[in-house]
Amino acid sequence: MTLKNFLLGLGTALVVATMGNPARAQWVLTDLSVYSQWQAVACSADGMQLTAASYVDDTGDGGRIYTSTNFGTVWAEADAPTNYYWQAVASSSNGVKLAGAAYEDEKGNPGLIYVSTNAGLTWKAPAAPSNLWAAVTMSADGTKLAAVDSGAGDGFIYISTNSGKSWKITSAPNNSWASIASSSNGTVLVAADSGYGDGLIYVSTNSGTAWTLTTAPVNEWTAVASSANGSTLLAANSGNGDDLIYISTDYGGTWDATSAPTNQWASVASSADGLLLAAADSGYGDGLIYTSADAGGTWTPMQAPVSSWTSLASSADGKRLIASAYPAGVFIWQFIPSLSITLTTSDLSISWQTATNYQLQAASDLAAGNWVAVTNEPVQVNGQSEVNLPLPLAENQYYRLAGQ
Repeated sequence: MTLKNFLLGLGTALVVATMGNPARAQWVLTDLSVYSQWQAVACSADGMQLTAASYVDDTGDGGRIYTSTNFGTVWAEADAPTNYYWQAVASSSNGVKLAGAAYEDEKGNPGLIYVSTNAGLTWKAPAAPSNLWAAVTMSADGTKLAAVDSGAGDGFIYISTNSGKSWKITSAPNNSWASIASSSNGTVLVAADSGYGDGLIYVSTNSGTAWTLTTAPVNEWTAVASSANGSTLLAANSGNGDDLIYISTDYGGTWDATSAPTNQWASVASSADGLLLAAADSGYGDGLIYTSADAGGTWTPMQAPVSSWTSLASSADGKRLIASAYPAGVFIWQFIPSLSITLTTSDLSISWQTATNYQLQAASDLAAGNWVAVTNEPVQVNGQSEVNLPLPLAENQYYRLAGQ
């Protein structure tokens, strides 16, 4: 349980004690093994259902896939094959449908794409061809999938319109693809080449049927991300590229470099509205994770450990993040809103920036710890949750926000 601000109601007087800055909330290491080579993460729309995949496990053998239904508090190993080097994972909005793409198996054979339709309990590789897969993405309902080969295989982009039961090759050019991302309905796709092909970015607005070369500059692209409607696209590069993060707000029609610092970017993520962005460095730059709250206008380093980050995923509202690093492990971050108060002669108003899975609680004695939920339903006002309580209070009261 994550705790935030406390308010003490004393008759008609109030004392406020602030416990930290929500914008500087720290990342928390989950209990997955720090010795595994964690390669990829994904999450549901609410950020509670998490999936993490390792390229190599802590014994040096093939990787493993783990799932969590409670934001990383408890993890369960999925029934996915353990003789593959997992490169990428994807999740539907409810976390029920999952996909895992393997680069190769322990014997050096090209990898497969496995899918699960029951939140990771069982996995099948029904139809995708063997390839040296680099990335996979999925629509919100889990019916539309797209995957890219790294170029060491056949170098093509494949799509599925039936949750992975069958796949077909698209008209996208043969390339050394690095990353692919999808709009929530699977109509808009963005794919980027690693620089070992043409080093360009392509967009499809019809679920992969046709592809258009964008005006993004030639680079060694490493990662792409999309807003829910596909209008805002994010792309990052590293290596011998310009090491910047680019953004498009017109479905890939035009691209502009953001103000993100020059770095060796490994992964990027976007909220559904494209305003809240996150980016992680591979460790060959400064090894930090950055966030932007204004669609890339400004970027701020987060309180994450310096590490070799490999993957990053965001909830739809951008207030939950999951990231993997090698050899540091799998980390989670959650936005924690601050409480604010307004006092009138008749009412006490307690408000906070609206965020899911938070509950206002009250207690008459801090030492006793007898916190109970405030039963007054919050009213939504301009992005704020507000609870109004009549004065005077019957007794001294402390208030807090508790993350559920």
